[in-house]
Amino acid sequence: MCLLLLAVSPSRAEGYRPSGAEVTDTSFVFGIHPYNPQTMLADYAPVMRYLEQWLPGNRFVVEASKDYADYEEKLARRHFHFSLPNPYQTVLALAHGYRVIAKMTPDENFCGLIVARADSPLKKPRDLNGKTVCFPSATAVAGTMLPLFFLHQQGVALESLTIKYVGSQDSSILTAFAGDAAACGSTVRFFGTWAKKNPEQAQQMRILWQTDSLPHNAVVVRDDVSAGLADRVARALAGMDRDADLDQSQFTKDQQHFVLANDDTYQRMRDFLRAYDEAIGLPATMQGARSR
Repeated sequence: MCLLLLAVSPSRAEGYRPSGAEVTDTSFVFGIHPYNPQTMLADYAPVMRYLEQWLPGNRFVVEASKDYADYEEKLARRHFHFSLPNPYQTVLALAHGYRVIAKMTPDENFCGLIVARADSPLKKPRDLNGKTVCFPSATAVAGTMLPLFFLHQQGVALESLTIKYVGSQDSSILTAFAGDAAACGSTVRFFGTWAKKNPEQAQQMRILWQTDSLPHNAVVVRDDVSAGLADRVARALAGMDRDADLDQSQFTKDQQHFVLANDDTYQRMRDFLRAYDEAIGLPATMQGARSR
């Protein structure tokens, strides 16, 4: 399929590509931030097909990454033409010649939860003082940083906590479910999906508190992609969930909801990073965000 490059200088895709799809000089690489490599390609294939339908002659190839470090390294060397980073990674991307053209919605889905067993005696945040709490990873914005910032604001002595980083939201929930932590961090979207898949276990868990939200994941485009093409991509994404001719049931994780956005949309994320750094201290791998 021929691709109209429109003043783009695309790079060949490199690195981890579990799809096995061949990427040529006539393809746009669309990188998705790591969240579940087992389902990511299937989740976003309908989105790519929709873009190809509305931009005939263009090909979009989803590329996964091994982990957050791998993904962020690709952003830093401008590997992707388009990408879907989380809010923190969006701030990183802006420093490497990307700009925001759209974002996922609603923002209410991008907030953190603190979850415990249904039989937990916890009644107020300060009851967690001295307890073990688990989270996905130190740099997970909605699953870890928003919950920790909430606890700080509620007067919890974070230094009294035994914090476990268990690698994923699934592991975080299961650690609390097993009673190996008094509570865990998760997100509205993930916990809702997990509860639907695990109804019996979900009945034994309860949401204690919900945090404020931040702007949802962004769609960013590299600055050498034509403005005209980028605008068409943004508008196609923003209209996808209102397209009556599109089978919306194929989007099993609500990944079809987008609105137009720009760089200024993520000023709230910059403000949050500054506040978090002052109150708690940014994780070592996020120290560079201080200057952005």
